[in-house]
Amino acid sequence: MTPLTGNLLFDSISLNTGDIAIGIASAQVLARRGISAKIVDPLGERMPEQMIIGGGELIRPAGDRLYDVFRQTGAHILNSAGVWGTAGGLDYLKDYAYVSARSSREVEVLRRWVPEAEIVPCATTLLQSNHYEIPGVDPGDLLVGIHMVPHSLRQIENLIPLLNSIPHKKVYIPFTHYNGDATFMRHLPFDKANSIFLDTLDPLQLHSVIGQMDRVIVSSLHASIFAYSQNIPFASIFQQKVQNYFEDRGLAAHVVADRSQLRDMIERMDTEVFDFTGAIENDSAALSRAFDRYEGILSRNQGQSGAPSTFEGPSTSLIREQVLLAQAQQVIGDRDLTLAGSESARLAMMTQTEAQTHEAQEASEAAACREDAQEARIADLESRLAQSEDSLTAVTGSLWWSLGLAVPAPLRRALRRLTQMLQRP
Repeated sequence: MTPLTGNLLFDSISLNTGDIAIGIASAQVLARRGISAKIVDPLGERMPEQMIIGGGELIRPAGDRLYDVFRQTGAHILNSAGVWGTAGGLDYLKDYAYVSARSSREVEVLRRWVPEAEIVPCATTLLQSNHYEIPGVDPGDLLVGIHMVPHSLRQIENLIPLLNSIPHKKVYIPFTHYNGDATFMRHLPFDKANSIFLDTLDPLQLHSVIGQMDRVIVSSLHASIFAYSQNIPFASIFQQKVQNYFEDRGLAAHVVADRSQLRDMIERMDTEVFDFTGAIENDSAALSRAFDRYEGILSRNQGQSGAPSTFEGPSTSLIREQVLLAQAQQVIGDRDLTLAGSESARLAMMTQTEAQTHEAQEASEAAACREDAQEARIADLESRLAQSEDSLTAVTGSLWWSLGLAVPAPLRRALRRLTQMLQRP
């Protein structure tokens, strides 16, 4: 009997760790079943008759030069696809042998065309990797893995001081290489005194690194899945697809949308024990059932010939360059947006500081004026009091003189003694 072959079609063009890891994980799962895997070039001249299509957000609105390639017709398998809520024109999926999405919200979109579409966890849940030795780690170090991108800084206010306040050794992990996150994180004002900055690693090395962390704070769906599937506590900066995925597992609290939520999760990871074993076992069982189905489908269709590719347009080399250029432009735009926001915040803070300084100066001047006025009023009152005392003394002396002319001598002496007593301090 001819060994079975699974043709895997995923986004192998973009330098996306998650997409490539899906291809690797799917090949590993097939290999454990004795099925060889063949990676299909999305821009190849011919497509196999039947493929396992999955890996990233492949189901999108029509009209994208690259992602339209994944709208293949035929009896294919759609494996745990990422689905945009705006996707349409999916009638071709009705001919598929099996259709699945990675979350309940995403499968709802597919069910408008394929009511029997199912939820299948991401294949990277079953990814296996060899140990990667992290440079600079000492025995007994408590390790906090960190992966940040420009979006993270816009999402979480004052993110860098919050991360710097973590007292444990931090390992900065570039994960979304198309974002240039290695250089991005190196140039952020992180406290580098107790930190390790890793270079660009491949998906299996990254899987091993995250599995060695005590906890992670990341900005990627698949970095989050790498942690979750290896039972590593995690906090994931909000993205809708991440929220969708972990809501299904009752772990929505691990997806943080603001500084308060992130601070709370950092504290929880320091004080609580997290155990995802039950959810991981459920996901692993669901994946096993799905690949059982795939194996049966492949067995029924083994040996069928290939079909022409549905890709039409410029040469494959040109389209690859255009895809990578578009990604680079998006990354630059994202960084520019973050830089502009940071500069706007800085200027706003300067303006606020200047306004506060001006207000403080005005308040100080007003206080000084009030103090001068108060001192003037006190001096005036003291002067008027002195005049009153002088007048009283004069009147009193005049009164005693007038009375002295009219009273007998003994009474004048008694009044004089009384006056002297009253004038004593």
